[in-house]
Amino acid sequence: MKNYQFGYPTRCNACISISECELKVQPYFKNGGHIKLMLVGQDPTIFKKPERVKHVLMLDQENSQLSRWLKGIFGLKTFSNLTIYATNLVKCSFLEPPSLKDKGGLSFLKPHFENCKEHLKKELSLYRPTLVLTLGGPTHKLFRTALDDPEKAKETMKESFSGSFLRVRVNGFEFDYSPCLHIKTFRVAEVYGDSVKIFKGGLKKILKK
Repeated sequence: MKNYQFGYPTRCNACISISECELKVQPYFKNGGHIKLMLVGQDPTIFKKPERVKHVLMLDQENSQLSRWLKGIFGLKTFSNLTIYATNLVKCSFLEPPSLKDKGGLSFLKPHFENCKEHLKKELSLYRPTLVLTLGGPTHKLFRTALDDPEKAKETMKESFSGSFLRVRVNGFEFDYSPCLHIKTFRVAEVYGDSVKIFKGGLKKILKK
């Protein structure tokens, strides 16, 4: 049960009155060096073959798309030496991805996140990360509402993904934070803009601390 040591729930029915959902996916934890990375995804629901997903972000699978992408960003040696904890903003899996909902993914996720927010704060307090990266725009928008000092982080991804890592707090604990673009968007930005280059430079500085 080492994956659950930081407060990820093993059972929950808080959202039963909102929509049909289920806790199906485990958090991911890998012990490594003194730099502690925390990755926060949106929710564990996927379009195809959901039975493939056993752990958050599929980081238990070395050749998964996200695992290979992260190794490319951090460098294989650096990534292998990190202590890593991966969780989701919203813990439960839905019958269909939130992005397909009529009212939009963000609006659909908000009430679920209100039920999950205390779990996330507990995870941050117990894991005590050096660095937190949230993946995608909706994840960033909701994550910033859990901060003690949300005014430090701009609301939109366009404003926030600048390469500048923020010092923010949750329950008084301070850490470095940046939102991160989704894989496809990240790759486009890497070709056509400077934000990814600046982001990677900021990442290197933090990892050298």
